[in-house]
Amino acid sequence: MAETSELFLGEWARSMDERFRFSLPAEWAEALTDDSSECVLAKEQPGCVSIWHPQEWDKWLSEGVSLVTGKIRSGRIGGRINKVQLFGRLLSTRHKTVPIAGRGRIAVPDSFRTFLEVEPAGELLVVGAAVCVEVWNPNRWSEHIGTHMPEFRRLFDELAD
Repeated sequence: MAETSELFLGEWARSMDERFRFSLPAEWAEALTDDSSECVLAKEQPGCVSIWHPQEWDKWLSEGVSLVTGKIRSGRIGGRINKVQLFGRLLSTRHKTVPIAGRGRIAVPDSFRTFLEVEPAGELLVVGAAVCVEVWNPNRWSEHIGTHMPEFRRLFDELAD
């Protein structure tokens, strides 16, 4: 997805195999890797892991970390050390670079499996989230979309304005 205006849109049902692998739609696997054959998995919320093009993830992450680091150095975070530590803990465990193998297969690492809440041979959903791809536990997806779909029209109008 680097250097392109195409959005990831769509929803596909998939199964997790016994080795905790699932397949992406072919066009998404290509867009997420270009020549690197790697992508970045990120924990989003219980039951959801996002998949990012490495360059897009690195750009987003480095910009954010740079801002936080600057605030720490300048003393603008004073008295909020607990929040800085929480930020560090979450950042340390939030993402991992993984390969995308043949046929667009991704093997989900251990700590991401627990977070995703999907067992081997379990069902999952691969959903386009515009700037990235998300993998959802179907029950969590139903809850999420049920909560947020009523907001769609207002959100669309706000973003398109």
